[in-house]
Amino acid sequence: MNGATDLTTVLAGDHRELDRLCTELELGQGSPENRKDLADHLIAELVRHAVAEEPYLDGEGDLAEADRLMRQLEGAGPQETRFERLLGGLIRAIRRHVRDEGPTAVDEVRRRCSPQRRAELGKEVLEIRDAAKTVPHPDLADRLPQADQLWPGPGFVDRARAALRAPASG
Repeated sequence: MNGATDLTTVLAGDHRELDRLCTELELGQGSPENRKDLADHLIAELVRHAVAEEPYLDGEGDLAEADRLMRQLEGAGPQETRFERLLGGLIRAIRRHVRDEGPTAVDEVRRRCSPQRRAELGKEVLEIRDAAKTVPHPDLADRLPQADQLWPGPGFVDRARAALRAPASG
């Protein structure tokens, strides 16, 4: 059994990455277009995380609020005044999740699943993520062919969820 694939390790790593991306956005650097790209990357990472964690949450709370904000943000251009307001709300919801709900979900996984099952689930999550096409970090966008990327825009959150929930092929 590999501890790196334990679902609790995967979820905790997600929380650290989401926190890091929020900090990067809070620094407020870069052009509006770069901030939009980084916000899209944050959304892709959050969707990937939420698909893995949702079975262990009650369905209400910070991830539900984040989902609502992501759907509004996907249609906002980086020059619009609502973009920064929505992004700020999304960052606050993510921070609350990482601080409050996230550790509860990790504890729930630990309580409900044996170490072997956690390893199986963690491996499944990582395999699905590897198989699903997603939006790369803006610094990596030029390194992946466009055909291998799931581009943002209207319906992005739903397309990302569908790609992650599809069975891994291969």
